[in-house]
Amino acid sequence: MFCYQCQETVRNEGCAVRGVCGKTEETSNLQDLLIYLLNGMAIYADQVVAAVKSGAIKRFIVMAGCDGRHKSRGYYTDVARELPADTIILTAGCAKYRYNKLKLGDIDGIPRVLDAGQCNDCYSLAVIALKLKEVFGLNNINELPISFDVAWYEQKAVAVLLALLHLGVKGIRLGPTLPAFASPNVLKVLVENFNIRPIADPKTDVEAMVKGN
Repeated sequence: MFCYQCQETVRNEGCAVRGVCGKTEETSNLQDLLIYLLNGMAIYADQVVAAVKSGAIKRFIVMAGCDGRHKSRGYYTDVARELPADTIILTAGCAKYRYNKLKLGDIDGIPRVLDAGQCNDCYSLAVIALKLKEVFGLNNINELPISFDVAWYEQKAVAVLLALLHLGVKGIRLGPTLPAFASPNVLKVLVENFNIRPIADPKTDVEAMVKGN
């Protein structure tokens, strides 16, 4: 294949002017592969909707963003272990490396960890949430059985957080540590308007998220 992503693509048959953008074929193939991996999440769409309607899937937990490698930052690993078997983890970003090798199984053939890619691909998770809202005829994204437990480590996570706030998502947990620039006044606004909260211990947070809190 050679570059199926830009305006030079013709009838989904590849680049009309090969290499017009200056990318090598290797780079183009890697980009196409990434796009196909993201599209791969869509193959579970009908199964997910059916599993939610049947009650097989009770809740989605978005554990996305950036996390460090220090051994003390084990919160997201512990959350993944504590989550009940009827929950699905939606992830993107390096936080997934805290739990993507755990044997969490599947729900009716749907992997319990659905990975959208890198941190910048958290938009795909927002699209999934918006599509579920549409499918179930809900008025507000906060009516969905979804909890957001976002990992903060660097600036990209701020963009993810701002995107979620723009969509009106409330009740986001943020951790393992809060950004240093989050002054008391900023935190006050975020708490009062969006009910943002820092993470607690994994067991307490899981119990709350499963209940929709």
